Amino acid sequence: MSLALIEESAKEVRRLAVAGSPLAVGDFRLKKLAAPLEQAGAKVPVFAQVAKAINDLVNGKEAESAARLLNLSTLLNAILYTQGLSGAEGNFRELETFTTKCASTRTTARVLKPLVEALTASGAGRFEVVKSAVERGAFNDLRLIDLAIQALGDSYGELADLVAEKILPAYGPGIVPRLKSTFDLKGKKHDARKLSVMHALDPAGTVELCKTALDDGSPEVKAAAIGCLGKHEECLPLVMEQAKAKNKQLRAAALEALAGHDRPEVTALFAEIIKGNALDVLVGPFRWLRNRQVLKSLLEEGGRVFELVIKGDSDQIARFTEILDCLTPRKDAEVEAFLLERFVRSDALAKVKAAQNSTFAGADLMWRLSILLYGIGTPKALEAILAKREVLPNAAFAQVWRSALRHWPVAKVFDEFSPLLVQTKGAGKEKAEEIERFMLAVHDDFAPRFHPLAYGAAGVDEQESLNQVTWDGRWLDAAIKANRTTMVSCLARPGHRGAIDYLVKLNLGDTKRAYDSGLAIRALVRCEYPKVTEHFLGLIEKKIKGGRNIDNETQWLLSNAQYLPKADLPQLDAFAAKLDERFVDSFLEAIAPLRPVPQLTEAATN
Repeated sequence: MSLALIEESAKEVRRLAVAGSPLAVGDFRLKKLAAPLEQAGAKVPVFAQVAKAINDLVNGKEAESAARLLNLSTLLNAILYTQGLSGAEGNFRELETFTTKCASTRTTARVLKPLVEALTASGAGRFEVVKSAVERGAFNDLRLIDLAIQALGDSYGELADLVAEKILPAYGPGIVPRLKSTFDLKGKKHDARKLSVMHALDPAGTVELCKTALDDGSPEVKAAAIGCLGKHEECLPLVMEQAKAKNKQLRAAALEALAGHDRPEVTALFAEIIKGNALDVLVGPFRWLRNRQVLKSLLEEGGRVFELVIKGDSDQIARFTEILDCLTPRKDAEVEAFLLERFVRSDALAKVKAAQNSTFAGADLMWRLSILLYGIGTPKALEAILAKREVLPNAAFAQVWRSALRHWPVAKVFDEFSPLLVQTKGAGKEKAEEIERFMLAVHDDFAPRFHPLAYGAAGVDEQESLNQVTWDGRWLDAAIKANRTTMVSCLARPGHRGAIDYLVKLNLGDTKRAYDSGLAIRALVRCEYPKVTEHFLGLIEKKIKGGRNIDNETQWLLSNAQYLPKADLPQLDAFAAKLDERFVDSFLEAIAPLRPVPQLTEAATN
């Protein structure tokens, strides 16, 4: 008796058991197995029983799907276990148990799958997936602990840091033994993050381990140990010793650990470094430094160096840049006064050429000053940036544009910047593209492909301010006239016939508009265009015409299916039934969010 049909049926049943029994009703992949099983049932009666169980399941009701899926699974397993080999060889042993702050949840495999892929795969977009999951508490699941530990060594540093700072500490001290079991003193960044996480979860219990790491660890692990020991007053002498280490990484780690301590010996140490030539080592520590005397010393040094640059000493540009790097995250009143005083006189910087073997000129310092003032974000700072908008270099346009949005009336913003939309060459084109990227970033309907806090922006306060921006109604007509597809998609609104006609007539099958295709679909949904689903399916047909595989452009277009009207789900299912098997899985996953979430009964939940 051939078991190929039974094995295929068991595979589909396992898939549906993971996805949820209600999805088994009407499942076409399981349904197509019924006919060959019925034919085989003429010779092998048990095949006919399987075919009947499949038909009962796919043609039945969702309320009865759980029991029928269980009956079908039991029948298939009984056939496979009696006709094949089951079980596995191995020794019995006691399982390790650890105490954590989380518990097993009812998180479905559909939700966990993108998280698992983001933590274990490579490629763009993973950080946003993980960050979103952290914000909604999706990592409160024991199944993700080992994957999160593995992600500490991810090639994308920001993702690994997010795991170390937000995800693993939330599991509690119970994971410390698991981290310690694979910890390598001679390891790289992966093990350095492990040590930081272990110390965060169990500070007192890991002090001795940190001391050992300081003596015998690799440079990366030693740097992490210094940061941990700097949080213990009794260990500061050890950290002070490393402040003058030959290894620059260890020296920087020690200074950053000492920055949070307001002690005379720490003040003297920082004052000595400010007088030296290696200011770049202070960039990290100054993010945490609160010693006013040290800050005053740095500002005095900055004033001295600025005067030299104004007089044409281009060799001092690099040093002034290092001083600005140290001031980057700070919003102190004295820092703002220092920056404003220099920015007012910054016109003279445009004449200062770059030093030999350098590309950083005086105009670049003007740009850096505008970034820092925008980061401070006070009305006085924004006014200063706008007052210099005609003389600032093109690189500073992002700060000028954002300052105007936060400080000017909406009509004035339109009158000042809308003429840029028709520019197609040079600086005007770059400025127009910056405006378009910004609209995409802050528009409520779209994921922030371009982060609104780029270009040295201030932080959460600035983001809240920019997200509240209202647009003059004339922007949409100007965008249509200038053929700015992305901007039209962001600003299109119900009742604006010109925007709807423009989006429908776009040649979105052109690969040059691959990203715009998804934006246009969302915009048409928002504008309540009655044929948006039909339009969407037409685009999909163009993308897969000729039997081509699902490429990134098609996958992006499919990802926007979730915004289509739920009432059009039957039309989408009918389209799926005609698709080639190479495309149907991706299409069904794309429209899955449109399906109603099944409500479990109390008995089923238990």
